[in-house]
Formats: sequence, C-alpha cells, structure tokens
Amino acid sequence: MKRVKKELSYFVFLIPSLVLFVFCVVYPFLSGIHLAFTDWDGISRTYHYVGLDNFIKLFSDPNVVQPIKTTVIYGVGVTALNNIFALLLAMVLSRDLKGKAFFKTSFFLPLAISAVLASFVWKYIDSNLLSLIFGNSLLGRRGTVLLGIMVISLWNNLGSNVMIYLAGLAGIAKDYDEAAMIDGANGRQRFFHVTVPMLMPSFTICITLTLTSSLREFGTVLAATGGGPAGSSQTVAILIYDYMFKYSRAGYAQAISLVFMLALVIIGLVLTKFFRSKEIEA
Repeated sequence: MKRVKKELSYFVFLIPSLVLFVFCVVYPFLSGIHLAFTDWDGISRTYHYVGLDNFIKLFSDPNVVQPIKTTVIYGVGVTALNNIFALLLAMVLSRDLKGKAFFKTSFFLPLAISAVLASFVWKYIDSNLLSLIFGNSLLGRRGTVLLGIMVISLWNNLGSNVMIYLAGLAGIAKDYDEAAMIDGANGRQRFFHVTVPMLMPSFTICITLTLTSSLREFGTVLAATGGGPAGSSQTVAILIYDYMFKYSRAGYAQAISLVFMLALVIIGLVLTKFFRSKEIEA
C-alpha cells in the first residue's frame, strides 16, 4: 500500500507537465492531421478536402528534391562531425588535466544559448571577421553555406554529447583496458576493441538524437541564411515553412510535415535498433 501511494505521489508531480504536453503538442498535432488532406491556405476559415492530392503532388514535386538532398548532407555532416569531436574531447577531458572543470564548462556553456542567438552571433562573426581574414564569407556562398551552418550547430550543440561520452567513459572499468594491455594490445586496438564496444549505449543516444535533430533543423538555418543564398541551404523544415507562410499552401505543408515526421520516426527506430544490437553488457 505504501509503495502504491509512493508511486501515485510521483505521478501527481507529472500531471502538470503531461497536461501541458497534451494541450500544446498532442492535441494540435492530432487536430491538424486532417489538414494534410485539404487545400487550406492557412488563413481562410473554409477549406475543401482534396483526398490524397497533396501526397501525390509531394512525390512528384521537383521543388522537394533539392531540400531533401540538403537536409541529408547537413544531417549526416553534423552528426559525423559532432560525434567525432565530442568523443575526442571527452577522451581528453576524461584524463587528469589541469583546468578540466573550466574546459567542461566552456564546452557546455553554448547549450544555454538559443539556436537563433547563436546563429546571429556567428552570422556577425562570419560577415565582419572571417570575411576580412579569409576574404570569403562561409554563409554568403553557395558552396560553403552548409559548412558555415554546421560550424554554428557544432559550437551550439557539441557540449551535450561531450557530457554523455564523458559519462560513458567514466563507466568503463579500467580492468578491461589493463587486461588488453597485458595481452599486448596497443592504443589503437584498445580503443576499437575495448572502448568503442563499451561506449555503444552512448553512441545509441548521441548518434540517434544528433541525426534526428539535425535532420529537422529549423531555427539555425532560418536565422543564419533563411534558406539562401539562392535556396542552397533550404532544408525540408525551411521548405515546410515556406509553403506554409510564403506560398499560403498550409494543407500541402502539413502533408510534407507528416511524411517528414514519419521518415524521422523510422530513421530513429532503425538507428536505435542497430546500436542496441551492438551493445554489450559490462
């Protein structure tokens, strides 16, 4: 009886958050699904049901191809760079170094800054400092704009993965590494055959969350470039925004967002299942 009361007390504290989540996320999402089957312009009070026309147009719309390519390149690039740098930094910070707490705080601090503010800061740096030093602006050229946005994302989000990898490294018993050293394994072999397998739970979290979040990136791209120059940084999220507010095709935008959401769910589930299958018990 005491256990039941204790669990109920925990649930009571969750009620406010659950209520907000239902009314702010679940209800709007469910109530807006039917709009994907309409020709609503986002403003009028009336609209007409068009069946599957929006979805048929989506799979034959040439304007969707380039944003999909841009989204994939950006998502894969950010995921790879973020996790590589985060793991390297975590391995360095996991050692006994002077000022380790300062560096941990330095890498984690940018997380407190919103993506929009980070984009404005780096946009200023890019246009006033980098362009003067190197003679080129990363965000102002078609060939380098994605790289520029990746730099902003890395600076703004790297800290969370560093903390997760640090926690993962701290959970690896030194006995495994010492046993590998006794067996004659060098540093590279110990890393790939001891550290990496033991870090699989951290990879599951970091890679899955980084990829799914970067694929749906909106705020950073909108604030930094707005999808330019000449649409070279237009992601799927920006495309949905444009159809919704610029072209007044809310029904079509909703159809794109539903298909996009389904794709993200599938990608997340596949990645999670893959990395979970590689995890080993300590």
